Amino acid sequence: MTELVQTVRREVTLTIENGLHLQPISQIVRCAQSFAAAVTVLHGGKRADAKSAFDLMLLGAECGARMTVEASGADASAALAAIEALFESGFGSLEAAGH
Repeated sequence: MTELVQTVRREVTLTIENGLHLQPISQIVRCAQSFAAAVTVLHGGKRADAKSAFDLMLLGAECGARMTVEASGADASAALAAIEALFESGFGSLEAAGH
């Protein structure tokens, strides 16, 4: 019997003033690593493994960037929701643009 692999994706906007730098990247990596799902972030024609800080840094995303987050695997929906929540919250205590 073949198992279907669930893949979900959503577009998010990076709202923190300094763009995608070490602090938000470390939050994304920690969050993604807590799930079995494979999580990928796409921006500017590049793909990054959300469990790799190096990959995420290479995206070079600045404030206002529209990015796509994809997750696939058994807990893909939960992983995507958790990553999306980070973006929506402005990564918690980090300064969101315009605030």
